[in-house]
Amino acid sequence: MSIEPHIPPQLQQFIRDQIDAGRFDSESEVIQTALRLLEEQFHSRESFHEWLKMELDKGLDSRPGEPATKEYWNRLRDRVNADLASRHGA
Repeated sequence: MSIEPHIPPQLQQFIRDQIDAGRFDSESEVIQTALRLLEEQFHSRESFHEWLKMELDKGLDSRPGEPATKEYWNRLRDRVNADLASRHGA
């Protein structure tokens, strides 16, 4: 299988430049490395989307939120301050 005719000239030049610079020994090595990187990127993005979906599902499955009123923020501030105080022995 020859893929060279299917690669645009600027990418063919990039491949030759990588070999000329001594980064790779062959066209095949450049292309295999590029495909491995693309595969890693795809799986990394896919993993992130799976994690994000799980986190969103957890949030959607949690109890209904309460309105962000002044009282809500005061209670939240009090809880955070109490937590900080207990951590610092105050």
